[in-house]
Amino acid sequence: MGEREGQPDRDRAAKESAEAISLLEALPEIAATIPPEDRELAARALMAPRLCARDEDLAETLAGALEGAFDFLVIEGIVLKETTLSRRAALELLGPGDVLGPLLSATRQIESRAVSRYLAHGPVTVVVLDARFRLAARRWPGLSDVLHDHLAQQTHRASMHLAMLHLPRITDRITSLFSDLAERFGHMTPDGVLIDLDLTHEIIGRLVGGRRPTVTIALQALADDGLLTRREERWALDPRALSP
Repeated sequence: MGEREGQPDRDRAAKESAEAISLLEALPEIAATIPPEDRELAARALMAPRLCARDEDLAETLAGALEGAFDFLVIEGIVLKETTLSRRAALELLGPGDVLGPLLSATRQIESRAVSRYLAHGPVTVVVLDARFRLAARRWPGLSDVLHDHLAQQTHRASMHLAMLHLPRITDRITSLFSDLAERFGHMTPDGVLIDLDLTHEIIGRLVGGRRPTVTIALQALADDGLLTRREERWALDPRALSP
């Protein structure tokens, strides 16, 4: 009986995952790369399958993508890329507009001594970039330029994140992390920049290279200074923290 009751939900999830989404909507900036006379054709050509996941390792979800997929574009939600080396793990936070490239095969990961995986932090929706996107990019080369620009921004943030980890004080690392998150996910309010991300002390610690107890003490110090406070499932960053 329980299995039958859960079946409609599984069927609905499978149907939602199979639906296509317009890349013109997912990446509005690509519209500028399409000549006006081709817009109608592009609207039909630039439909891509979408995949939905929630709170899970994305390996199985991505592996179930259509044959020929070479990248996945995050359009909703947060993905944590976890890389483990010598029993220590580091996190990178990815969001809408970021690209999930194929991870190294198990054999290659062993050779590199590091293992990476993508984790959905809450509900996540990605679109599949496959052979159809490659064909469209041959007709409209600007599509590749937009994708490369997103990858360049992502690489820059990864480099900035690496530099952040070299800051000696953990309060500075946390402030730098939330300054970046404020620019990507925040919106200005009279109470500061609200960042609508439910990040636990443990996740923050893994993002800044600190242990949970140390992170908790640092967050309390920042709260006492009025720089960073927790408000239910959101964080509020004082604009002073955005200064270079």
